[in-house]
Amino acid sequence: MLAIVTGGCHGLGKCFSLELLNRGYDVIATYNNSVEEANELMTKYPNIKCIKCNNESDLDIENVLANIEHIDILINNAGIANDNYFYDKTREEFLHILNVNLVGTFSWIKYASSKIKDGIIVNISSNNTLGNHNPLSMDYDASKAGINILTLDYAEALKENSTKVIAIAPGWINTESIREMNPHFLKEELKKSNQEKLIGPDLLAKKIIDIAYSDIESGSIIEIKEVDDYE
Repeated sequence: MLAIVTGGCHGLGKCFSLELLNRGYDVIATYNNSVEEANELMTKYPNIKCIKCNNESDLDIENVLANIEHIDILINNAGIANDNYFYDKTREEFLHILNVNLVGTFSWIKYASSKIKDGIIVNISSNNTLGNHNPLSMDYDASKAGINILTLDYAEALKENSTKVIAIAPGWINTESIREMNPHFLKEELKKSNQEKLIGPDLLAKKIIDIAYSDIESGSIIEIKEVDDYE
């Protein structure tokens, strides 16, 4: 069995890679900047192959997929954010977020679709698209809202492949980048989303994969705010 995790060498993506490895998958984890973490993963886990891939490059994506015959699960996790006031955001910065998060997801599914018949595609969205939006992250929010629509459209388009396409919209996750945020801002954001504390990424990865392999319908968009009671 083969799994591909984009952005799979760092943060939540790394948790996906390790959880899938524990379930018996061979894992291809892509990265763009996480060179040290990628090398460490490959040193420790022979069944994880880390490949540098820029989500803004269709050529990079096609190169990752070139010699693969079948994919059982694709997790589109790679994403970036650039929080600042709208009057400081440039068109180039806005497009960069959209290209990595949204267009990158589009391209991954486009090029992987012929190799993932009877498989599963999981797109990582955000509960920013479900009422927790913030003007500081309007480019990020727009990209994730686009992922929700992309999920619905691809779910329809890939019916003939018997491929399930779902989106997961988690709240605030306990990753390094989130822990480094302004604590007052983070506290207010948690309050706004009715989230008591940060979500543990290990349990979140496990829960998301279980959801993906449940009888959930293709095209579903699932919000997750906590996993403390999840075994």
